[in-house]
Amino acid sequence: MKTDDLISAIAADAAAPRAPIGRTVCLGAGLAVVTAAIVFAALLPMRPDMAVALGDAHFLFKWAFTLTLLLTAMALIMRLARPEKVPGLQLLILLAAPLVLALGVASELLALPSSEWMPTMVGTNAWGCMIFIPILSAVPLVVLIIALRQGAPARPALTGAVAGLAAAGMAATFYAMHCQNDSPLFLAAWYVLATAIVVTAGSLLGARLLRW
Repeated sequence: MKTDDLISAIAADAAAPRAPIGRTVCLGAGLAVVTAAIVFAALLPMRPDMAVALGDAHFLFKWAFTLTLLLTAMALIMRLARPEKVPGLQLLILLAAPLVLALGVASELLALPSSEWMPTMVGTNAWGCMIFIPILSAVPLVVLIIALRQGAPARPALTGAVAGLAAAGMAATFYAMHCQNDSPLFLAAWYVLATAIVVTAGSLLGARLLRW
């Protein structure tokens, strides 16, 4: 290629319009939710008492936790996708989901006799939670990482980790419709551990794929 042609190609590429990163991330999040729903429908049945569960405070608490996790992570991703530094105080938004969970755990510990704490925490299908939340998170996490590559994150590993939180929030929201363990103690043990796996994967992917 001649020098003049190369200069023209670079100039044309620089002039090409790019969608705002916020819109790109929102589109990626929408696609991630759709893919999580498809994988959930393909792999897992809905819990048989779903109609009754929708009126149960314990089940609705699961959604309160998982959706708080999802929404706070997405709000932070919108900032992390840009090259400017994110103030440390803004990272405190991620404490919202743990606080919701802590309130649920505290109320359950007060309501249950201590002899029931451990059996309630162990539940009936801990391994299912540990396996399927990461599986349901996998494609959404990849979709979010691809969307974030259109931005310029100043902290790639942190951005990937928060993308993992968002993906886990999506996955856990769907998995809750299969899982019949509605105890906050169960959530604190197994949903949190499954989420940690996804966050670790997101951090590793971010550190590798979101550098610029």
